[in-house]
Amino acid sequence: MLVGYVSDQRYVAIADCQLLFEKTAGATEAQSAQTQLADTQPIETRSCANGAVYADIEPGEYNVSLNKQGFGPKHVCLTVRPGTHHHFRLLSHCLLGYAWPKCVQSGQRAEFRVHSPEAYKVSLWRYGYQKELALRIGWFDEHGPDATVQITPDGDYTQTGVQWNKFGYSSPHHKQFVEAPERSGLYYFHVQGESGGFFSFPWVVAPKKPTAKIAVLAADMTWNAYNNFGGRSNYIHPHRLPPAPTLNARL
Repeated sequence: MLVGYVSDQRYVAIADCQLLFEKTAGATEAQSAQTQLADTQPIETRSCANGAVYADIEPGEYNVSLNKQGFGPKHVCLTVRPGTHHHFRLLSHCLLGYAWPKCVQSGQRAEFRVHSPEAYKVSLWRYGYQKELALRIGWFDEHGPDATVQITPDGDYTQTGVQWNKFGYSSPHHKQFVEAPERSGLYYFHVQGESGGFFSFPWVVAPKKPTAKIAVLAADMTWNAYNNFGGRSNYIHPHRLPPAPTLNARL
């Protein structure tokens, strides 16, 4: 039966992804995968050229493990039902990130949330007539295999958010917060991997109270509307994600 599809953060089909289905005893998501597994034979399959996943399995509760070279592996607790197709989503091994909240006032805090397959360093820059270094934040290394690799929800997470740092960051000391500078403006976090990769993302800092006669408005809602991360925007699939992920956008 067709169980679903596998795609990346752009909703592009991923072929030859390895999937392992292990029947569970109907346990809740809060329980560990080890205690969920029932005494049934696991079923292994791979995604097809168009990302489709076919498996000879019965309806029920499953713990699904996904692994594909060049992407972050993950576990999914899945209820298989006839006639429904699940959309598995994986993140490719590249540098990505965002600040949350993306807009603050001076003195408030935001968390920088970074996805990286390797150790990386972060710095904060203020953009204007000249780009100025505002803060050297430091290096962040893994404390375990792929500890700096994020996990996204399955399905259409343009509607729910990617929820980075939600899993695997239970200690408050591991939260990556930065206090907004006193000087307002448009700031960017610069992220550089140890192998030389680079990614940057914006952070808008407003003053606590008006300090000038002219206010500059940052159209961050427009940025969101035309940001195609996740596979949707006002340019791409504005109504909903199509039933199957993209294989070739020109076709």
